[in-house]
Amino acid sequence: MKKVVLIFLLLLFALLTWLAWLKPASAPTPAAVRISLPVQPHSETLQPESAETLWRIITRRVISQAAVNALTQLLKSMDLEPITIRKQEDVTLHAFDDATLYKSSEEASTASAIWRNHGIETTVIKAQKDIYLIGLGRFYQTHYAEGMQTRLREIGREFRYQQRTVPIPTWRFTFPPMEKGEADKLWKQLNDSGEIMPVVMPEPRFQELYGKSSSP
Repeated sequence: MKKVVLIFLLLLFALLTWLAWLKPASAPTPAAVRISLPVQPHSETLQPESAETLWRIITRRVISQAAVNALTQLLKSMDLEPITIRKQEDVTLHAFDDATLYKSSEEASTASAIWRNHGIETTVIKAQKDIYLIGLGRFYQTHYAEGMQTRLREIGREFRYQQRTVPIPTWRFTFPPMEKGEADKLWKQLNDSGEIMPVVMPEPRFQELYGKSSSP
């Protein structure tokens, strides 16, 4: 019996020694990630504008009637007569809401009062039957949304943030087409005002983008 046990221990020792010498299989090398970069067009393939091309100046986009009125007055104070461009455009909406969904308008109103005590304007919204939420702000401009996010984080109450694209009416202003030198001069005048972010573009491109939206 002792002989059998001794043989078993010797075989077990030999097996463990053999396993110790086996090297573990190496992990497979990950495949190199290949990203196709867009090929930049050669300069000779670009079509330069001809000397006869007329140019347009376009102002920044505004999305409220109050902003339209203010920008109109600013342009007229510079002795300029702008042409209005009104168009439906897709705009990014930044939406902030209370993180909680409430089962009654009374519960939502109570929570809304807490936000108002922190200086946040709120709106109680009936999302569906017996579900109410508290809107904390809707913004179409990123810097306003970033400011609201900072305020809400400082308050410390939980909130939800959503970003979605919605079509809304927008306004821009332009001026009659002009030669490049005149367009550059007007662009500088508008840009130096500090309130307007003008863009200059060839007349054919303007007609393609806004030709059906501008009115004299």
